[in-house]
Amino acid sequence: MQGLNFQIQKPVTPSAPNRMDIACFIGLVNFRENIQPTEIYKWLYEQGWMNSREREGYLATYHRESAEELRDVPVPVESWEEFSRLFAWEGGAGGSDDNTGATGYLSAAVRSFFAQGGRKCYVVRVDDGLSLKAKKTERLQLVEKIIPGYPAGISVNRSDRTSWKGIGHVLGLPDVSIVCVPDLPALMQLDNSKIITQAPELSHTPEEQFVECSEVYDEEVQDNSVDGIFAPRCDLNGYKIWGEIVHILTVFIARYRIDIQLIVAVPLPSESSTADKDLLGFMHRQLWLSGSVDMNQSVASAFLQLSYPWLKTPGSQMLAENIEPPDGAIAGMLARNALIRGAYRSASGINQTDIQDIYPRLSREEMYAKWNSAAINASPQANLADRVSLFGYTPEGVELLSDVTTSNITLYRSANVNRIISLVIRSATDAGDEFVFETNGEALWSEINRRLNALLRLLYDLGALRGKQPENAFLVRCGRNTMTQNDIDSGRVIAEIHIEPAASIETIDVILSMNRSGKITLLAQGVKDKVA
Repeated sequence: MQGLNFQIQKPVTPSAPNRMDIACFIGLVNFRENIQPTEIYKWLYEQGWMNSREREGYLATYHRESAEELRDVPVPVESWEEFSRLFAWEGGAGGSDDNTGATGYLSAAVRSFFAQGGRKCYVVRVDDGLSLKAKKTERLQLVEKIIPGYPAGISVNRSDRTSWKGIGHVLGLPDVSIVCVPDLPALMQLDNSKIITQAPELSHTPEEQFVECSEVYDEEVQDNSVDGIFAPRCDLNGYKIWGEIVHILTVFIARYRIDIQLIVAVPLPSESSTADKDLLGFMHRQLWLSGSVDMNQSVASAFLQLSYPWLKTPGSQMLAENIEPPDGAIAGMLARNALIRGAYRSASGINQTDIQDIYPRLSREEMYAKWNSAAINASPQANLADRVSLFGYTPEGVELLSDVTTSNITLYRSANVNRIISLVIRSATDAGDEFVFETNGEALWSEINRRLNALLRLLYDLGALRGKQPENAFLVRCGRNTMTQNDIDSGRVIAEIHIEPAASIETIDVILSMNRSGKITLLAQGVKDKVA
């Protein structure tokens, strides 16, 4: 007798509109069969994605048959246990007898998100997990499910919910502030990844005999279901496609959701790629860090954080090489940072206990050396830690060393500064939603001024803005001096906000002198802004 297993399903509750800790993971994972997620189905009905299962005849406006399997609809998740109940993540790499199991990177990212302190995310499952033997054509077809309209762009209409697929679902999730696509490196990998499909053999087979219970064989059969399987790696062609996809995603976020941070893991390089020895130089040669996303090949934007290197965690043990992309961990650290310290603070150096190791281990020169051949419009004074959010070793263990965007505008390169802007935008959007039917006049302008000033004063009191007095730190204007008569007659309200974000000091240069007796003397100390 198996006994009874009681599972309590919590109702899905709405989130506060100004939360800065909620992530959305878009990618590949299997649906767990033979479950009845009643509360999730109820929420999907309320959101218009699924016909009611409780009331016959109650139809959803945008019903999708795929919602029955939680496919291509947003699914709110508040714990790893809840995710595990909804999705079959156990396949991992090598999860089946022939070592063709799903890569499991979305599952690993969600686990790391909650392990690092995240409390809520949405999962948009676009298809089942990716087989390790999937060919390039099959993988690129899956890219189209994450990015509808690829490679031409993203064919999503903001006002047409029937077009919301894959990344398009963020248009209907106003509480999301972080977006990740953890399977992207696996979709770009080389076709000739090393996969051992034969069962392991013992060097000798002991004869059958009776032994004492306390005895064991000298040689144990090791579980090597992921042994010999390389994590996804990119050659030059794979990196070019990856760069194009990241460009498309960043342009989409910059156009439609400027209050969101896109976090993307940099794929591991193949041995034939020059990125293996000089990642910063390789990125510059691809023109990824030049100008802004207005240029075709550039991914330089305040809305994008690239993350590297890959991580070893308790959840990566079932993955190839026992490592996972770092985007899920960074998303969780940003979420915890927002909850306990404030999104306006840098997440670099925040404590973590889940990450065991990193791969590859970057040398200090790789992280902090400049690339002298960088173009003028590509921030030639910036090093890799200034352009990519890096994990590395410190005396306290593995930590996030830099919390940066890819922007070439120094002020916006520090990611926490962009999060301040996002917070202001969210507050303004919330006010706009509330006052949409109000008369465009003095009373409305006064209320908008009052609300925005209250938010900025709170940020100032918390130390997010700099200035001797509040009036030195921020300025809000909304009235006849910001609008023309035509704007007023058309019902258009324009507010101007000027803020002075506090400088993000992420590194301190200290010069020490030790004399012959061993005495240490502080000769000089200076603060160096890592976004220079």
